[in-house]
Amino acid sequence: MKAEWSKTVQDLLIGTTRGGGSPTALLADCAALGVAAFGATLPQAVTGEPLPQAPPEPANRPRPAARAVLEAIMSVDDEVLLTEWCALAKANNVVAEHRMLPALLALGTARPGLRAAVVEVLGTRGRWLAGTREGWSWASGAAPLVDEIPLEEVLDLPSAQRVRALRRKRRSEPEATRAFIAAEFDNSRRSADRQVLISALETALSPADEELLEAALDDRAAGVHDEALRLLRKLPASALATRAADRLGRGLWLTDDGFDVQTDELWTTQADLDEQRDLMRDGTEKGVAGRIRAAAASVPPSYWTSRLQTDDRGAARVLRRGPWAGALLRGVADQLAAATDPRPWAVAAAETLTGMEQLEMLAALPASVAEQAVVAVSVNWHYDLLDHACAQLPAPWSAETTRALLHRYAALPDPRWRSGRPPAVLLARGDADLLGANWEGLTRRWPENSLELEVLRLRIRLRESFAPPADAPR
Repeated sequence: MKAEWSKTVQDLLIGTTRGGGSPTALLADCAALGVAAFGATLPQAVTGEPLPQAPPEPANRPRPAARAVLEAIMSVDDEVLLTEWCALAKANNVVAEHRMLPALLALGTARPGLRAAVVEVLGTRGRWLAGTREGWSWASGAAPLVDEIPLEEVLDLPSAQRVRALRRKRRSEPEATRAFIAAEFDNSRRSADRQVLISALETALSPADEELLEAALDDRAAGVHDEALRLLRKLPASALATRAADRLGRGLWLTDDGFDVQTDELWTTQADLDEQRDLMRDGTEKGVAGRIRAAAASVPPSYWTSRLQTDDRGAARVLRRGPWAGALLRGVADQLAAATDPRPWAVAAAETLTGMEQLEMLAALPASVAEQAVVAVSVNWHYDLLDHACAQLPAPWSAETTRALLHRYAALPDPRWRSGRPPAVLLARGDADLLGANWEGLTRRWPENSLELEVLRLRIRLRESFAPPADAPR
């Protein structure tokens, strides 16, 4: 057939006037052979059994307003809004409308980070639908959202996947996973493998991990040592904290101008081997300032409040003075999560930290504490630094935090490339009720009718769509 089609093409190019033959026959050959050469094959006959009937859905369907909001959220492709819709739907015992189920399943398949939220609103019918396609099986309920891998096979995965798999095991089986990590740590020859094992201990970290972490401080690989030291500093009652407290007590004395190095003591001489073992090997804790910073990073803020017999605010005020204030506060910044009141420490540390160090300090704090710290620290920040810090705060923010950051943004000049446009992170993560109450002020301060305002409109509509009717009993 291929040879006949090639001859027909040549005859078409030459033409019947020059090459002879019948035009009608040539066109008929062209139609028949062209379809045979390039036409699609006929579909195979379906022999499978039809799907069984979908089960009934016992959960409530969303009201028309909530359905419309979900459709709008899917059209703007906003993951934060979709997660918020799913959370409100779950709280109200509502599942997604049937016709939205394929789109939600496809979205969860493409973006694994959304699966935990999406699976809550699929309902009985959504799980049934997920069982009809292999790619949707994550939502069928027959398999976990994340593929669980036996501990014996974890180390065969790529490095990043190994850490995630081990941390999942730590959440579900902390004791068994600790025993596995300890055994593998002793047998692993590659430093990268040992570092992965130590890093996995961060999940469900407890005093029971101290023995293994102390042993890892003697590892010859700098990465393994530094990772173990970082985790030990998260244990407030560890032997490391005791050693650091002893060094701070011996090495620093309180003067009228704050803490200063004691003469003829350990920080006036070179570090011995025991102290070197408790210092980071990445070069950030060299010299007297680095050694003081390391000791301060290894004790909780309660050490300072106890030593000075005051509260966090008073202790932070003392540490801000003196020639070693910068080193001390850089160390304390690593321990803010353990402070009773982290705000005075955060404000004091912010005076000595760079912009990136400030963001790292805030990222290590719990969500509720980080909100307070951002509000307290960001008084003199420029727009970009405030925007980066706010982007690290989980949504939604509290009303008090939203009010404070709204005023903070409003007082700052807009960058030239965002002139007249509202801060996207504020409208996407701030308290929707408070932002809605300040709608007039928002549009006056940022008059550009942009996507950010549309996201806020959707958030307000979202909360209204799930609110009980005005005539419903409370």
